[in-house]
This record gives sequence, structure tokens and C-alpha cells, in this order.
Amino acid sequence: MSTSEESLWSGVKGMIGRRRLTLGGHWSFNLRHDPKRLPFVLARYKLAAKMACKGAKVLELGCSEGIGTPILAEFAASYTGVDMDSEAVEAAQQNFAAPNRTFLTDDFLGKTFGSFDAVVSLDVVEHIVPELEDHYFDTVAMNLTETGIAVVGTPSKTSEAYASPMSRAGHVNVFTAEHLMQAMRRVFHNVFPFGINDEVVHTGYAPMCHYVVCVGCNKAATGGRGA
Repeated sequence: MSTSEESLWSGVKGMIGRRRLTLGGHWSFNLRHDPKRLPFVLARYKLAAKMACKGAKVLELGCSEGIGTPILAEFAASYTGVDMDSEAVEAAQQNFAAPNRTFLTDDFLGKTFGSFDAVVSLDVVEHIVPELEDHYFDTVAMNLTETGIAVVGTPSKTSEAYASPMSRAGHVNVFTAEHLMQAMRRVFHNVFPFGINDEVVHTGYAPMCHYVVCVGCNKAATGGRGA
């Protein structure tokens, strides 16, 4: 390697720095066994960030290991992530800690963590038993300001036929796009549906969507139904 090349490489290493990420168990497993899942998940976070997070106080319900934190927090005023998995939260803190980021270990159902401009919850509601479904959506709404925006995403019923046995075992509440819209309309007057296939976001034919996202705004009265 020439002197100029050594100097260039030294400069690159200086920019990169010495900090390294140590993934938690969930994402270590995914990258070993299903690496394509990472860009799929990051595409969901990119949609949520574009829809709701710029300049906002952001709450993520079900943050897991914080893999989406850098995207949600990039242009946010602040970020708070909550998850009941203490090991996942520890990984998030180790990898993505910053002065305007907070990670909490808690079962968030029925609890308020402040008044936020945006609440994001991806890949969570399918793990909430149907009897607690309304409680989940009430929790999303009760953590928002009156003008706040919620982004909720979940694998669609269409995708269940292609899911692994492990995924199906954990998916106790599988949603169609219409089911998710109806659930969101109970707590928001305005609900906008999106579909995601792999990394592609669209507003196409809902039964062919492998992943569904609804953006809710203009909160309805608790227990009421939006239009």
C-alpha cells in the first residue's frame, strides 16, 4: 500500500471511529438465519420516520433491541423506546444511547410515558391477544398529544401462509388491512392505510400486502369511533 493510500485509509478509519455494535439475541439470530428481514424492517421504520418523526417527540412502543432507533431519532427532537424484554432494552441502550434518547423496560399496556407528537409501534400488535387489542390501541392514543400522529404496522393475514413456524407461534392476533383500519378508527378520526411488500411501500391491493401500516391522526374521544 502506498503512502497516499495509507493516509487515505487512516482518514477513513478516523471517520468511522472505534465504536462497535454488539447485536442482541433477536437480531443476531435474524442476521444468521434470515438476513433479508433487516432491510424489510428498516423500510418500515423509514416510512414511520417520514410520516411522523421530523422535529417530534417520539415514543416507540415495543422498541425491542432498538434496531429502528437511529431512523426514528435521526431528525426527531427526542426519542423514547419502551419494551418489556429487559435484555433487548439493554442491547438498545448499549448500541444506540444518545443524549436525546431514552430506553425503558416496562409492560406499556395502559401506561402513559408522557405526551408525544408521534407514537410508533411496529411488529407488536400481532403479539397482543385479541382480548387486549382495544387496550393496546387506547394506550397508543393516550400517549399522544391532541395533534399527534400514530404509526402502527403488522404482518398481514396474507403473509401468515409464508411465515415460519416460530413466527406463527408468536402471532396470536393476525390482522387484515381492514381489521387494522377498523381498530385504528376507534381512536382516530383519520386513518391512512399503506401496504409494504419487501421494501416497497404502496397503497395497492390490500389482500396482496405482506405487511400493513396505518397512520392515525386527529384523536377521537376514548372509546369513540372515528370517521
